[in-house]
Amino acid sequence: MAGSNETVQAVRKAIRILEYLAERGECGVSDLARALGGQKSTVFRLLSTLKESGYILQDAETEKYSLSLKLFRIGSGAIRNLDLNKAALPVIGRLAKLTSETVHLCILDNDQVLYLHKVESTFSLKVAMVSRVGFVTPLYCTGVGKVLLAWQEDEYIRRYLRDAKLTRFTEHTITDPMALASELQKIRMSGFAYDDEEHELGVRCAAAPIFDMHGRIAAALSVSGPSVRLTDRQMESVRELVKDSAREISQRLGYQPG
Repeated sequence: MAGSNETVQAVRKAIRILEYLAERGECGVSDLARALGGQKSTVFRLLSTLKESGYILQDAETEKYSLSLKLFRIGSGAIRNLDLNKAALPVIGRLAKLTSETVHLCILDNDQVLYLHKVESTFSLKVAMVSRVGFVTPLYCTGVGKVLLAWQEDEYIRRYLRDAKLTRFTEHTITDPMALASELQKIRMSGFAYDDEEHELGVRCAAAPIFDMHGRIAAALSVSGPSVRLTDRQMESVRELVKDSAREISQRLGYQPG
């Protein structure tokens, strides 16, 4: 219990450091220790950890500390997700009822797909997908992932194609960067993506992009189900429902096509 209490105290002190820097701007170790009533060595250790994690910066000349933009990005993401949830949830519920298949709402998070919402299929026959809220999966082998990747800036896509490790999950997984680049171009042109058993055998998926008021991709929406039920003909119908639903959410976020 003593170790647990020390950890809690350290977290509280780290938060106080961030709050103090937000109010005062640049500050040195001694000033921070004096203002927060802590030992200089303890404050220095916390500052080093926050700096290593990217939350604060240190001036090379003055050695004073200041906040980085990482907290701003986190806060902006929280606001954006609140808006996204409000706009998307009614549409997601309707899409789930129309298809009776599993519906996912996902965002990009550190070069991966992050699942924000999942509505399970109501069919008795369904596959046990690995997806769950808060879970992450690769971009290159999922419908939502390919959508999120396809609408990124060119430099982002080039860097991803160069650096990403394209691990094979099934015999259908795209593992060649050039083939993936071609797939992303097709997705941009068509406005949707398929996952044809690329991440999990027996699972097919149709996904479409959701855009914010600035025309940037904000999220991806998908319908997934077993390949024995989602035939080619059925996938065409599901695809149009997903595209329509994603378009409606985009409009709710203030997106104006063109």
